[in-house]
Amino acid sequence: MIALQQQAQRGIFEVLAARFEEGGFFIMMLILIVLILGLFLLVKGIYFAGKKDPKIARIILLLNSVGLFALVLGVFGQLIKLIETLDYLSSFEDTTPRDFADGLKMTMLPTLFGAFVFLCTRFSTIVLNWVRPMR
Repeated sequence: MIALQQQAQRGIFEVLAARFEEGGFFIMMLILIVLILGLFLLVKGIYFAGKKDPKIARIILLLNSVGLFALVLGVFGQLIKLIETLDYLSSFEDTTPRDFADGLKMTMLPTLFGAFVFLCTRFSTIVLNWVRPMR
């Protein structure tokens, strides 16, 4: 409860920046770039759908590939972070279960963010297939 009150006092960008740092800044930034690319492809796909351009099928394929890449990147980031955490915890004599739980929490952040991006791109695919003109 105290942690929630502390997070409520901080701004949303401070909380997001802290989560990015906990999850591994490099991997989390790569996933963020993939999210921005997915949003760009969604806007481009909606634009081409309005013009009835056949390029929309290629954009949908790219959007699916980008989403899957974000998910795999998140799992890859989790595995790297898990190895780092286990190495760090094994260097101490008296590691508690709380230390292990905190380490596991930090390792799950890239996978969570990658899964979120994957869901966003899949939803974008549904939207583009819905607005795509039939042949």
